[in-house]
Amino acid sequence: MLHARNTIAALCLVAGGMLCVSSARAGEGDDYITGMPAAKFDGVETNVVNDLQSNIPGIQADAAQLVRDLKGLRPDDSFSDCVIPLMAILKNEDGESSARILAALALDRLDSDMGNFAIERTATFTSDPMLKHLCTWLAYDRITGKHPGDTGIASFEPLEEGAE
Repeated sequence: MLHARNTIAALCLVAGGMLCVSSARAGEGDDYITGMPAAKFDGVETNVVNDLQSNIPGIQADAAQLVRDLKGLRPDDSFSDCVIPLMAILKNEDGESSARILAALALDRLDSDMGNFAIERTATFTSDPMLKHLCTWLAYDRITGKHPGDTGIASFEPLEEGAE
């Protein structure tokens, strides 16, 4: 009973914090993130890593999506501290499928050697058919040089007409 209360209290704090941050930043757009100094952004990355290491699948999935979004806004940042936690989510066969899929997509967006290797291994060894399919295509696209970057399967955007 005490564990359930602690979990509910933690979720309420997270939800309240998200409401405060979203209302405080309303209207500022992506310029706030792209213009943030590196020293201040390191704190954001640390918080994202903490969320990736959470035991709550929804928080893991949200953090993985946030990594993808932040990498799109700050392509010169490596987000190297996120790679290992994302790999841990990806390889967890008991984990939530949606969190694992978003972890694979985030690793693909980060384009690190370790993350790419984890995607290839997951394509070979996972028992989750949807994740196996996704990782197979991500690995295939990267190996064949047809990797779509910010279009196609990696971002759930349709390919341009005539593109393969």
